[in-house]
Amino acid sequence: MSRLLIIGAIFSEVLYAMSVELPPYRPIKHRSGLKVMGAAFHALLMRELQTRFGGYRLGYLWAPLEIMFQVAIYLIIFGTIMTRVMPGIDYMLFLVAGLVPFRMMSTIATRSLGAVEANQGLLMYRSVRHIDVIIARSFLELIIYFFTFVLLLAILFFIGIPISFAQLHIVLFCWITLFLFGFGLALIMMVVGYYGGEISKIISLVFTILYFASGIIYSIHIIPEPYFSYLLYNPFIHNIELMRHALAPNYPAYHIDIGYFLEWTIAVNFLGLLIYKAVERDLIRSK
Repeated sequence: MSRLLIIGAIFSEVLYAMSVELPPYRPIKHRSGLKVMGAAFHALLMRELQTRFGGYRLGYLWAPLEIMFQVAIYLIIFGTIMTRVMPGIDYMLFLVAGLVPFRMMSTIATRSLGAVEANQGLLMYRSVRHIDVIIARSFLELIIYFFTFVLLLAILFFIGIPISFAQLHIVLFCWITLFLFGFGLALIMMVVGYYGGEISKIISLVFTILYFASGIIYSIHIIPEPYFSYLLYNPFIHNIELMRHALAPNYPAYHIDIGYFLEWTIAVNFLGLLIYKAVERDLIRSK
């Protein structure tokens, strides 16, 4: 009798379960690799924005204000002297066309030194790779400094500084290639910052030397030979000088070799990707 009661109870439970309406079956949607990368890029970009500007009341305006302050300081110190020796370009335009793009490139490279440690929390997720961090940081710097560049050009044009807009495609080309150069450097700097230890501390010094050797605040045409020819081994000079010539066609261009800069860009990116692929497994194991 007890067995019959148990069987009856089990049978009634089965009937009740069959009468309950189950939710419709929905297959799990697997996101593609591009969607996963896009989500990781968005998360990294938002984090970089918050880290970079979240602590300032002025927010995103701080970047153009910082550049404007530097331009004003250089105008006060060197304006009178440089205006007399500047060949075919206003000194304010000369500064903007050199200072802003170089700062973009150097910031991309130097901020990548601590990219691994600064994003260690997000790097714990398997979908986030170290190169995603570099892409997000580099892209953010490009947006910030290009917006600053356009804003400053608009201000200069408004106050009457002569600017040529006939070769804006060359200006855009210079920005893109300089960004790619900075991206290749960023990959190298990320590995240097992770393994370098004390070596990473002298990187800022190296970029300071490059800053003064790239003709950012002075025209390289005032440098006599043979030192003028020595300066042309610096690849950044050719990119920045071409940008200045595009914005002010009277500015001399006989010394520019953009092909030389492109060769450096390809070599730096190849070396950066090669080094990154060589240490990628070690970086993943350190997550």
